[in-house]
Amino acid sequence: MKRRDTIFDRLALKEKLFINQQMRSLGALNSELQKLEDMRQKLSDMAADSATKTQEQTAFTLRSSAELSYQIRVQLETASNRSDHLSEELQFMRRKIALSDRRREKSASKAEQIRRTNRDEREARREEDDASRRKSCPR
Repeated sequence: MKRRDTIFDRLALKEKLFINQQMRSLGALNSELQKLEDMRQKLSDMAADSATKTQEQTAFTLRSSAELSYQIRVQLETASNRSDHLSEELQFMRRKIALSDRRREKSASKAEQIRRTNRDEREARREEDDASRRKSCPR
């Protein structure tokens, strides 16, 4: 029985290591998502600034501002798609971490339950041995 509780302890430790690894990855994804949000904000500001020109312009400036606004929209769309994908990835990782944490808790509680059962059995045997010694030793 001693081996079973160490197996569950090892499973709990394995899950804990996996959770730590996933948490580091989660932190990296969170920082990436924050950078993306900052970039999206800057692109939105640039799009708003480039669209407010109402004065007379030449064909060249109109063409270049249209090209610039098109490039900004493309980058903004790319950033939005990437942000959506990262949000889904973060949600998936959080779900995986929660499942691993539940498995870790189950393994740890199972190991503790086995230890408790073994301890109770040892104490019961010890009490029986003490009781049998008392009976066999006349006073």
